Amino acid sequence: MKLLLVNNDKGWGGGQEHLRDLAGELRALGVDVRFVVRAGAPSQERFECLGYTVYPMPHQGIDDLKAIIHLASVMRRERFDLVSINREHDILLTVLARFLAFPLSRPGKLIMSFHIGVARNQPFLGAMDALVCVSEHVRSTLLARYPLLMPKTHVLHHGIRLSEPPVPEKFTPDRVRRLFPGVGFPLIGMVGAFWKNQGELVDCIPALRQAFPGIRVVFVGDNTEAPLVAPLIEKIRSMGVEENIVFAGKLPREQIPDVFFDLDLSVTTHRNEGFGIVHLESLAAGTPVVSYTEGGMVDIFRGEDVGVMVAGGPAEFAAAVIDLLRDDRRRFDLGHRGYELVRRSYSVQAMGERYYRFYQEILTS
Repeated sequence: MKLLLVNNDKGWGGGQEHLRDLAGELRALGVDVRFVVRAGAPSQERFECLGYTVYPMPHQGIDDLKAIIHLASVMRRERFDLVSINREHDILLTVLARFLAFPLSRPGKLIMSFHIGVARNQPFLGAMDALVCVSEHVRSTLLARYPLLMPKTHVLHHGIRLSEPPVPEKFTPDRVRRLFPGVGFPLIGMVGAFWKNQGELVDCIPALRQAFPGIRVVFVGDNTEAPLVAPLIEKIRSMGVEENIVFAGKLPREQIPDVFFDLDLSVTTHRNEGFGIVHLESLAAGTPVVSYTEGGMVDIFRGEDVGVMVAGGPAEFAAAVIDLLRDDRRRFDLGHRGYELVRRSYSVQAMGERYYRFYQEILTS
């Protein structure tokens, strides 16, 4: 099986890390994985260093036309079994290149992967042989706009690299914290960019503080983006809860397990999450999650006793957090089960096997 992953993006983030992990698992299963990337982008060097064949594409202005011609040449020469597009802005490039390469026939299969709900019109989706959504939430959002694509649409969940099981001291309320030494119980936190509705978590703090006067709420993410962070800071000041807030900034990924070791609860008030890799990372560290019953992370928790899903608003959310913080045994039981769930269903190995079976089904359908 020869697979081309198209990710013509300028940066490196969670999407690229997902492709790196997926490609590694597929390669271990015997798939010939290759990449289309933007010339000079971090993806080019990183995927090349991992031993993959990489086709760098020019970008912007007249270079867009060159990229179409270049990609068409690659497709015609290599005749991939599968071409998987991983960002919406690469749909036009790939569809036009495929038509230019094969104007009379269509060898192989064309797949589009969606990691967030579709917000824009995409007139070329009908050219896809299959559509992959990372969650039921993303799938339902897509089908609300394109109901006729239901037969082509599938859900494939992500997975993460699983570390060792949580150490025993994780399940003690008075443990010494790794990144936040001196911070007592309770410490809760939300990890993610500052467009993820953190303001609603701030709305919960007065009720949380009434139950736990010394509670600390840590926000992990890039807090240098003033347009996103300034309104949040103003809300914090106007509510007089500055002493309960910690801005940790954007941390290296290798420190994220330490963040979740420190947190007594991982919380999120984001209502439109595509899936929520960060929640898998929390569960893998033995930290239960409290979230709303909205967004892609619902797939993780549905039918599993590893966290609490809240219907309602800040009052209901704060009550759920308080109940879990007051019940050490239940919180620690949830933490143990969270790790087991990730080990069983959401490792990168399980993800690779899901995609491999799906690709085989698409090729034979």
